[in-house]
Amino acid sequence: MRRLGRNDGRKLLLLGDLRTVKAGGGETGGELMVIEQVTAPGAGSSLHRHAYQEVFYVLDGELEFTGLENGERVTVTVGTGGTVHAAPGVAHGYRNARATPARFLAILQPAGAEGFFDEVGVWLDENGQAPPDAAVPSPDAVREAAARHGIEFLAGS
Repeated sequence: MRRLGRNDGRKLLLLGDLRTVKAGGGETGGELMVIEQVTAPGAGSSLHRHAYQEVFYVLDGELEFTGLENGERVTVTVGTGGTVHAAPGVAHGYRNARATPARFLAILQPAGAEGFFDEVGVWLDENGQAPPDAAVPSPDAVREAAARHGIEFLAGS
């Protein structure tokens, strides 16, 4: 059994979000990954899809989730205590449309995003600091890395 406190876990900056890995594939035998994310006002994730399923549980704030249903773009607003499930292969994205940060859990099953995180994220040290030589990848570099890791960003998102 492994226990982590509220501020414990490996932290990284990825696509504008602060992510704390609470349980990764290494701890779960590849079965799942649990990430706590903080998304700044106006930030979010473009419409994308991947082979693993994802459950989002909003801890604080509010997020707008966008998906595709029957080829049509659908957006729902989810507040504290709400959940959204994106089945494998289902296009989804989120955005914080509020003036305050939103905090949520993302549960991925099976685990599988670590390689993408390693390639385009910036891992923080135990003091929450990025390495001095850390660079933010270009949008093209992010798309190329995503493709290598089975994540497809959809056009027009």
